[in-house]
Amino acid sequence: MRNTKRHQQQPHALRLGDMLKVVLPPDEQLLGEMMLAKSIGMLAGPRGSGKSWLALLIGYAIACSKTLPPWGTGAGVPVAILDGEMRAAGLQDRIALIHAYNTNQKSIKDAENNLHIISRDFMGDAIGSIDTEEGQKSINDLIEPEVKLIIIDNLSAWTSGGREDSNSWAKVKNWLIKMRLQGVAILLIHHTGKNGQQRGSSSHEDLLDYSILLSPLPSSQNRQDTRFSIEHTKLRDYIPELRQTFEYSIWSEDGAFRFDGAPAGVKLSVNEADMLRLREEGLSLEAIATKLGINKSTVSRCLKKLRDSSQDNDLIE
Repeated sequence: MRNTKRHQQQPHALRLGDMLKVVLPPDEQLLGEMMLAKSIGMLAGPRGSGKSWLALLIGYAIACSKTLPPWGTGAGVPVAILDGEMRAAGLQDRIALIHAYNTNQKSIKDAENNLHIISRDFMGDAIGSIDTEEGQKSINDLIEPEVKLIIIDNLSAWTSGGREDSNSWAKVKNWLIKMRLQGVAILLIHHTGKNGQQRGSSSHEDLLDYSILLSPLPSSQNRQDTRFSIEHTKLRDYIPELRQTFEYSIWSEDGAFRFDGAPAGVKLSVNEADMLRLREEGLSLEAIATKLGINKSTVSRCLKKLRDSSQDNDLIE
């Protein structure tokens, strides 16, 4: 009896008939249908192209239930951002700009409670690397148990010596699998090489549920912004609305954070971005028109155009 009971507790293969009878809980969405609990993804792009900005926007949206195109609305759950490169002051400035753009008091409080920052420069400690057992333990000890997503910015900075070979990746892969089994999602930020694709071993892609490729675009003539396009080069799940290319613009105006995001070919003006933000806050068309000093019909027409051109064009408030 003892041996039979022990055997029953061991992992075992399921026959198809038994597997189809298993009642599984629905996937927990962290940011739309792509970024799910237990998912592992990668955001890759050249140096200085806006990867860290986008990573911060993703983490912020998930931490405080904001909408971020093209993915959807964040779940309002704890997020840990591991920053291994930026100066503490520079990182603080970026997060402060994003946070100041938020006007919803509950969302502001959620962001302040749910967004966890692990920065080598803030701590004044090397902390460790994710490709060594000692480093993994050190990093795990810093992450609160309730965290649902870990953003690693970036892969080179959080591996010993910046190694990207298959041997180094095997140790990282084991850690990623352990995190998945604990219900934690991971987003890896990574550099692209001269060929425009992610650097290092092709085995990086094997474990990923999704992969996002960021490509820099020329700055706008009327403002010094960071512009880039994104493509989803791998999607394990069927999400047809993410198959198109999207364009982003991030800039600062009079000390205030500004952000535009839309499918390629759809240009958002500053007024249009403000319309989306105010509409998300619950303002009527009349109130938006009064606040922006334009006609109600203009507001209605612009919102309809944006709604028709994309299923989700809401911006972070």
